[in-house]
Amino acid sequence: MGCCDLRRSEVHGKGIFAIKDLRENQVLFETHTKTSGAMQWVNLLPNHLYNHSTNPNCRSMTLGNFKYLVTLTDIAEGEELLVDYTKDTDLEQPKSDWL
Repeated sequence: MGCCDLRRSEVHGKGIFAIKDLRENQVLFETHTKTSGAMQWVNLLPNHLYNHSTNPNCRSMTLGNFKYLVTLTDIAEGEELLVDYTKDTDLEQPKSDWL
């Protein structure tokens, strides 16, 4: 995760933040892998710790047995990486108390 860092988040607990400017449509890192036996998604720590937002700047992209975090927009250094979880039903879906 050479482009990002885990920090305290105002959105929810901890989150992933850009430590340098990122460009639109940039594939950042793997976030999940699929187990071969049960075919379930396994979180990759700390890469899966991005937070949910209805105004995301990233998206989850599935390629084969891996999920990747991809930027939707240019992201400035220090900005939190946010994903709309409802766009990928493999992810934990937002709860009513989520911001």
